[in-house]
Formats: sequence, C-alpha cells, structure tokens
Amino acid sequence: MSRPSNSFLSGPDNYALAPFLDLLNHRPDVQVKAGFNNQTKCYEIRSVCGTQRYEQAFINYGPHDNQRLLLEYGFVTMSSPHSVVYVETDLICDVLRDDKSLDQKMKFLKENNFLHNLTVSSEGPSWRLMVALRLLSLPQTLHHLWRAALHGQVVGEKTEARSNQTARTLCQQLLKDTQMALDKILHLLAQRGQPDREQLEVVKALRKEEMWILECCVKALKDSVHLDDEMSSCKANLGAMS
Repeated sequence: MSRPSNSFLSGPDNYALAPFLDLLNHRPDVQVKAGFNNQTKCYEIRSVCGTQRYEQAFINYGPHDNQRLLLEYGFVTMSSPHSVVYVETDLICDVLRDDKSLDQKMKFLKENNFLHNLTVSSEGPSWRLMVALRLLSLPQTLHHLWRAALHGQVVGEKTEARSNQTARTLCQQLLKDTQMALDKILHLLAQRGQPDREQLEVVKALRKEEMWILECCVKALKDSVHLDDEMSSCKANLGAMS
C-alpha cells in the first residue's frame, strides 16, 4: 500500500503485510535469497550461510540504518554496518550562516539534488556530505569550480581543510544535541513505568549509538588532517631534496 512520503525518511514509504514472513527476525549480517518459486508455488527464503539446527532462523530486512529500523519496525540492532547519523540542511545553514553566498550555493545544491541523505558514519562523513561541504567551502570568486566540486573533485587544499573543519563542527554540534536528548530520555526513564519505559530504552540505545558514531567520525576527520599534513611535509622534503 503506497503512502505519502514521510519527512523523516528518504525514499518511498510503502506499507506491506507479509503473513508468516513478518515472524522472522532481522539480523544485519545474515544473507538470504528470497522469492516466489514457480515450481513449488511457494514464496521461499533460503539462507546463504546456513542456520544451525535448533537455532533461530534470521532474515535480513535490507541495508537499513537503525533510524529507519526504529521508525518502520520498532526496534534497533547493535553493531549494524549500515548505521549512520543524518545531517539536516538547517544545521548546515546555521553553521555557515556568515557566508554571504550561502543561499546561492544551497539553491545550486538543491537544483542538483544534493541536499538529501547527507550522513556521517563511524568511518567519517559520507561522500555526498563531503561533496556538499566542499562546494559550500568555496569562496564566491571561485564560482566556476562549483560544478567540479559537485562531481567530487578536490578543488584545493584550503577548500579541503575548510570542508573538513565544517564537518567536525557539524559533528560536535550533533554531539551536543544528542547528549541533550539523552539527558532528557534519562530524566523520563526515571519517571515512567511500563510500557513507556520499553520504548524509551529503545530510543536511548539509538541515541547512544549516534554518540558513538559521531565521536568516531570526529576522530576520523582529525586523523585525516594529520595524514594530509604528513603527506604535505613529505612532498616539501622531496621538493627540497630535488
């Protein structure tokens, strides 16, 4: 059943009822093959890696991050390789509010469909987010490089350093917001009983995972700066030797 798109989720929002299939639990590291078998006239699910006798048979609901799992299925799973934190455009605009050409840049990104699905993971900012930040880090005088930045090209060391710093600032602000949300959840947990408590515990787990992701992302960004500095120093030394 098709539904109007949800502002909290990217992509189509469809409802489906799958009797019996809904009884199988999700695990992100499980691989299965699923489909209708024309010979047996049955919908079949086959495990790729196998399931031990007497053990629970899991399936994979898809490469969903925990925010989508919580909103669509009502649970979160720990250690998911698809876990991310979403970066809203309002936050980006707030961080870069002093840029006089911000509105023009945001309009350009919107026209090229680059203002949605901006995320960070434990390994660092997503490619889409860094492309957007590179473009937003360019001065107005380099307007001719906007298209190159949109294609993922590195358009200068200063711009790269500026976009890295902006990414760190975004993560640090998200860390503050997440900590405030956690404090509020802990306050509510101290006051509520069942069943509200169960729902709050799920949201608390999601927020704690977001804290971990953001802390890892900040570390990854700092490490990348140190690596760039070392590479620049090596190039300078080689140039002096030659």
